[in-house]
Amino acid sequence: MNDSRLLIEGQQWKLWLAGALLAIAGVGFLMPDGIGRLLDIPAVAVELGATALCGVSLAWTAFAVRCGHCGLRIVIYAISHQSIGQWLHWLMVVKRCPKCGADHVGRLP
Repeated sequence: MNDSRLLIEGQQWKLWLAGALLAIAGVGFLMPDGIGRLLDIPAVAVELGATALCGVSLAWTAFAVRCGHCGLRIVIYAISHQSIGQWLHWLMVVKRCPKCGADHVGRLP
């Protein structure tokens, strides 16, 4: 078996999707007036929509990226156990689950 695979192998698309949704929300935060005029809705509705999109995206990602063996929510673990500047790096390089020791396919150590 290949031990160089990441714990989140096969789940990176969830992080990319969350990043894309956060970027879209960011556009809503930066240009609420222009988007509001384009869609013929108040700017505050655009800002509320962007806020909701951020919340849903972050919550979904936090609960969707899990260890395949024990179900540990890896994003929540990374944010709560790593420093503010290191949690994302740790998430992208970790190879074994810190709770059960399994790798990305759920093998026990």
